[in-house]
Amino acid sequence: MSPPTLFVLLLAAVLPLGLAHADESSDEASSQNVRGIVELFTSQGCSECVKADAVLAELAARPDVVALAYHVDYWDYIGWEDPLGSRRNAERQKSYSKALRLGGLTTPQAIVNGKAVVAGFDAAAIEAATAKAPLAGADGSPRIEMRLRGETLHLRVEAGALPEGARPPALILATYAKTTRTEVARGENEGRQLLNTHAVRDWRAVGLLGADGRLAVDMPLGLIADPDTQPGGCVALLQAMDRDDRPGPILAAAALPF
Repeated sequence: MSPPTLFVLLLAAVLPLGLAHADESSDEASSQNVRGIVELFTSQGCSECVKADAVLAELAARPDVVALAYHVDYWDYIGWEDPLGSRRNAERQKSYSKALRLGGLTTPQAIVNGKAVVAGFDAAAIEAATAKAPLAGADGSPRIEMRLRGETLHLRVEAGALPEGARPPALILATYAKTTRTEVARGENEGRQLLNTHAVRDWRAVGLLGADGRLAVDMPLGLIADPDTQPGGCVALLQAMDRDDRPGPILAAAALPF
């Protein structure tokens, strides 16, 4: 399916997500051994997306793959307003489309490691794209460390010194809901109960690496946790950016449920 015109990505926008209550917990995750990140652009208003959502659910259960579902809003006009959709998710897809010179946008569309584009329902193609060019961070460099200590999320990136004149990669943080169920009353999926996995609630650029290839960010959990206190988590990804702040290859990724 192909959408109407979208707006341009505002990469550095930061939107608060509301407050959540967290107990005193201690969790951590790293990018080591994560060889792929799959970003699925999908919509509850798209009948072809149901199979892709099932593929993403299988990927989300794997320890070596980070999986995110960006629900877009540009199919709302055909009869069903996706409650998980947002304009910012659509803007991220639009930015990928420009950076990769894809022309129009489609759903379901999967971007693998920030550079390979495949149909979101084609599990074999997603696996092949991941195997062909796994994330560099899977071998330990660059490396992302995520630690949740009580009410604070600590993010640390080690990537080594940047070459002189190189544009620093961005650290992007996305929050997601573990699973959601929706009874669809209209549109192409009318009458179906849809199960969606790792639907992105918000994403933001939280910083750029310094000249020494390092970055440290501490964030209150209340800024990133689900305001409804439903199970979910966050994903940190280190992504190369072009001169127009459009997304390039992803260098490392890590996921932390909470």
